[in-house]
Amino acid sequence: MKVFIIVFSLLTTWASAQTIEVSGQVTSNGKSVAFANIYLEKTNIGTTSNEDGNYQLNIPLGHHELIVQAIGFKQVKKHLDALFSENIQLDLQLEEDVLGLNQVVVSASRTGQIRQTAPVIVSVTTAKDFDATQSISLSEGLNFQPGLRMETNCQNCGFSQVRMNGLDGAYSQILIDSRPVFSALNGVYGLDQIPANSIERVEVVRGGGSALYGSNAIAGTINIITKEPIENIFEVASNLALVDGTSTDQALTLNGTILSEDYSAGLSVSGMYRNRNPFDANGDGFTEITKIDNKTIGLKTFYKPGNQNKITLDFHATNEFRRGGNNLSLLPFEADITEQITSNVVGGGISYEAYTANKDIKYSVYTTAQLSKNDNFYGGKGDTLEESLQGYGKTKDNTYVAGGQISINQKKFLGNTGIFTTGTEFKHSEMSDEKPGYNAYIHQVLNIFGIYAQEEWQATEKLKVLGGLRADIHNIAEEKVVLNPRLNILYSLNDNLQFRTSYAKGFRAPQVFTEDIHARIAAGEVSLVQIPDNLKSETSHSFLISADWNKTTLDENYRFSLEAFYTRLNNPFILERTSATIFEKRNGTGANVQGINMDAVYAPNQDWILQVGGTLQKALYDKPVSYSDDPSVSLKNARNFFKSPNIYGNFILTYAPIKAWQNNLSGVYTGRMYVPHLAGYIEKDVLEKSPDFFELNFKTAYTFSISSDFQLEINSGIQNIFNSYQSDFDRGVNRDATYVYGPSRPRSFYIGLKFGNKLL
Repeated sequence: MKVFIIVFSLLTTWASAQTIEVSGQVTSNGKSVAFANIYLEKTNIGTTSNEDGNYQLNIPLGHHELIVQAIGFKQVKKHLDALFSENIQLDLQLEEDVLGLNQVVVSASRTGQIRQTAPVIVSVTTAKDFDATQSISLSEGLNFQPGLRMETNCQNCGFSQVRMNGLDGAYSQILIDSRPVFSALNGVYGLDQIPANSIERVEVVRGGGSALYGSNAIAGTINIITKEPIENIFEVASNLALVDGTSTDQALTLNGTILSEDYSAGLSVSGMYRNRNPFDANGDGFTEITKIDNKTIGLKTFYKPGNQNKITLDFHATNEFRRGGNNLSLLPFEADITEQITSNVVGGGISYEAYTANKDIKYSVYTTAQLSKNDNFYGGKGDTLEESLQGYGKTKDNTYVAGGQISINQKKFLGNTGIFTTGTEFKHSEMSDEKPGYNAYIHQVLNIFGIYAQEEWQATEKLKVLGGLRADIHNIAEEKVVLNPRLNILYSLNDNLQFRTSYAKGFRAPQVFTEDIHARIAAGEVSLVQIPDNLKSETSHSFLISADWNKTTLDENYRFSLEAFYTRLNNPFILERTSATIFEKRNGTGANVQGINMDAVYAPNQDWILQVGGTLQKALYDKPVSYSDDPSVSLKNARNFFKSPNIYGNFILTYAPIKAWQNNLSGVYTGRMYVPHLAGYIEKDVLEKSPDFFELNFKTAYTFSISSDFQLEINSGIQNIFNSYQSDFDRGVNRDATYVYGPSRPRSFYIGLKFGNKLL
């Protein structure tokens, strides 16, 4: 008997040591899928398909579960019986992941996770969404997310911002590749300056994120993930638009990627040139849409010294000229009113990440910087040359970030598994704004050192709990140490239905933001914003609860998400007018923001996809906000957040009878909202209630396959078909340039041309 046991053990050991080769091709709809991950479940045995979709994998004899994953496709699991010492030929078929359930996201917990199993709902805008809506820059595509709304805030300079759940732009932490390097100055013009063609996806997490990303993540985080060099491509595109059929908007973009033969190194380059002429909606000689001349270039490169580590380097640079007002052909000080800004932004960083052989420990270190400056003119022609020259100024905002992080997969944690993540991050920001003609100088240095830790516990097969805490030490408030906890719970009733709930505390330090010191021009005078020394930090408490249901079959795909949110703001920052030329940022008594976000995808077959998002909300201060220095001005309805509609939404409908012919219908609805209207063109300050707007867009594109490595796309469309646009702009030199709301452009026609090697 003992001899039998010994022989059996030897045979078992020999069989498990013996390997065979599994090979084949990964395809989807007859086309090869490059760089798909093929691996055995619960092992470290895996490989990647090459550029032609072919793969080879050595596996031991036995019964296995083979997993296949690729970006943009549904995960496939196949049972594999390898019982004989014969190689296996196995071709693998993938289907497009219309719902994005298997998409890997990083914004939920600072580690890569499958979206469906992340403890926080992460909404994703993909490169396909930017393409479907013909978005040239980041700002043009951010409307197509539940809870997000883009708005323009100035007719003279085109300052724009993104609101999340009703809160203005300063409440959202904008990240570039998960780094908080997007500075206050970038928040004024930067959303227009990031080319859409450089973006792989945008991940949005609604609700407080200060426990992970520090200050300003009260409303949530917007994480801009730039394109990685993952395959050899080239792409050149041009777009010509006619705003209201008159003013031209031209753009030329390019993308190129090259990889080494063994895929251990790669480089991607992207660029944009854009020239947009000014647009005057009411014929008074003053712009409603500014002139822009933008040149942007970016690159991203990586090198893998070994199979378990990676070095990534990125760089970007932007030069932009923009001008609005009137008499744009004259020197700035010769115009009645003008704003002219020449921006230069240079940024980049380096990161190193690695993991152990069994992938149980992953760590990274990084440093990044963004240097932003502009030369500007805010003002107009005065009675004397000295008065006219007062408008010149300079603004600078330099941001440096360095940090490190480690994640540990815990095979045994409280009876199940867990992931522990901890890290540190230091941010140094130096901002200065100089307007010598008005004797106005602002200089602020912000240092924040953050330490964070979180535990993600898979309590049961259906229940996941994530708890985290971040401590931020900073130099510009009485409370030098700020603690921000978070708690997230995911309960998966089954594979199709998940429930989530969360709490998060957030904070905003009393930092100077350049949108606060942005000149407000009315009647030829520059108004400035003052920041008092006793301004306290703003804090928040955010609560969310959501349900996420999905159904996917061979042809059909459905998803529906419903999210309820409530945020309590303490000591909120508000702007109150103290004189004709001075606004002061003060702490309010408090505010409540609450509402519901809805997000749905309906794809009954391969030809049709409908994405719909909408928000119902209410945002109120505890007390009315004074927007006027005139005590006789009514404060009725001034408890409402300004420029914050109670209802807004969006949709994208795609019809593609064949892959080469894509048709997109998209729309954005903006409900009625309260907008301050300052005296100048009108006699007295007043709080107006705007009409609602429905912006409908259409695009059609056809791709011709010239050869296997060269395709040509021709596209055209109409944006804002019904010309749903503001009709009551102020007129003339005394206008309130901040009295602007609704869609960013009137009806516009465009035609585009694109060529490259991976368009189909």
